[in-house]
Amino acid sequence: MSNAEIFQLTPANQAIVDARERLRADFIRKPEALWPWFPFCKVRVLVVTDGNLDFSDGDFGLATFIRTLLDSVVPARFEVTLGHLYNRSGNAMMEFEPRIKKRVPSFKFDDTDDFAPGMFDVVFLFGISTSIGGRGTASDGNPYPSSQFADTELQAIAEFQNGGGGLFATGDHAALGRFMGQALPRAGKMRLWESTSSNNDLDEVSMGGPRRNDTNRPGDPGSQFEDQADDVPQGVIPKIYSASNWLFKYSFPHPLLCGPNGVIRVMPDHPHEGECVEPTNTSSTLSFKSNLGPEFPNATDAGPKPLPEIISTNIVLAGTTSGGKDPTVGHSFGGICAYNGHRAGVGRVVTDATWHHFVNVNLVGYTSLPNDTVKGQGFLASSAGQAHLENIRAYFRNLAVWLSRKSNISCMNSGWVVYLYHNERVMEAVLTRTDFKFAELDTYHLWEIGHHARDVLGKFASRCQSRRLILDLVWPEYKLELPNVDPWVHFDPKERETDIRINWINGDHILDAALGGALAAVHSEIGDRFEERYDTDEVKKVAQEGARKGASLAVKSLGETMEAFAKQVKM
Repeated sequence: MSNAEIFQLTPANQAIVDARERLRADFIRKPEALWPWFPFCKVRVLVVTDGNLDFSDGDFGLATFIRTLLDSVVPARFEVTLGHLYNRSGNAMMEFEPRIKKRVPSFKFDDTDDFAPGMFDVVFLFGISTSIGGRGTASDGNPYPSSQFADTELQAIAEFQNGGGGLFATGDHAALGRFMGQALPRAGKMRLWESTSSNNDLDEVSMGGPRRNDTNRPGDPGSQFEDQADDVPQGVIPKIYSASNWLFKYSFPHPLLCGPNGVIRVMPDHPHEGECVEPTNTSSTLSFKSNLGPEFPNATDAGPKPLPEIISTNIVLAGTTSGGKDPTVGHSFGGICAYNGHRAGVGRVVTDATWHHFVNVNLVGYTSLPNDTVKGQGFLASSAGQAHLENIRAYFRNLAVWLSRKSNISCMNSGWVVYLYHNERVMEAVLTRTDFKFAELDTYHLWEIGHHARDVLGKFASRCQSRRLILDLVWPEYKLELPNVDPWVHFDPKERETDIRINWINGDHILDAALGGALAAVHSEIGDRFEERYDTDEVKKVAQEGARKGASLAVKSLGETMEAFAKQVKM
């Protein structure tokens, strides 16, 4: 039903609505034309797959996932290159999408025309093949192995990761995806790439045994294989990180599972997923064509050694048959494993239990079923399903952002500052004049600017994401001076406070004042730009200095308030 049918718009008013929709579409396609001043941060993304997985709109295509990245504009623009290990073309390589940067069939990681350690910022690998033959000769003159990537390819991937590039890898049940995944640096140890037993009754990642990772949730009466394509997702259990001191008390999931609508607690379901694991051997050395140092290096920030961790757990319901399979034994397994390599001077890594969380059939239904059926539309079949899909797509975007190089993330954070500065809800809602200097603003005005800014940011990001922005961008020093301010920083358990404290004060006010100080400083030191693009390094420097001043004023005000309160209640 059109807007005109719902609201009975006149033709003239409908034309206004249509023009606004065209404007939104134009902004997604060419945002620089409408916002020439905005520092869009380009993130170079490579997505590689193999076998009968492709980038089409077919059931085993990744088009929905790719479009999610392409439709993301603020603050990052994802420049997407598609690679397929097979010689694929046409719809399989998304030829219908003009925004794709490059398409590379017969992709090889040791071909410098296809890949080099500095060519991309994020690499996604979706593997289904257990072996691939006939790939020819590797760059070192040896035949490509049929069981896994060549050492020359693994060397290039490892150098990419050691240089700060982010890597995502997934397969499916049993050995599906083994060719691309099993020998990968770091990611190879963060997921199962083989069956755990030759006995089907004991195999944790089988296709039909009772211990399989069957996450299907029934939609229609009964347990059917096709339930994976309806509008009912599986519920997942995110790992919750907490931090507490006398100012703050927070509990948040991993940043990958922070969505605009809150914690992401759903994923597409599937009758036989793979499984993510935490590595048991974390002292190995990377060595392919040359020694590349520790696989999991020590922290560069004097904290504990960062290690991969399961950040989301999936649940298998007892008695699930999914259309003829053995009834399942109820259990849980690792759904997502994440490694924050930035703390060790290398790239971040994520593995997922299955690419069925990403392919079209598990998102928008079967192409073989009528479009007016639930399983022919997937999550698009209902308003509840569409809400679930938005949460899942938020996870897709989070992956591309979190895996980005540190320089990319710094650019994005500066982009958010510029966006908030230009939003009419922030400065205009607080101030009565625009020609002010930072020194003219008191603590209250800085707090109010920051408070409005966090509310605006909440339209795009959840509370945990807005907090992440402040901690990453405008409050780096104070994270160290105030213990346990950041729930995502890993502390040695022996160093944590063991006493129980009452959180008398809302420390968020200090964060708001810090953000307000950052925005006020940008206004005072840089000002409005309408044709010239903002320099993200300049924005970062000015914003951090303003945040430092805003936070200091807030802490001073807090002390004065506490002192006055103590005098009033003195007994």
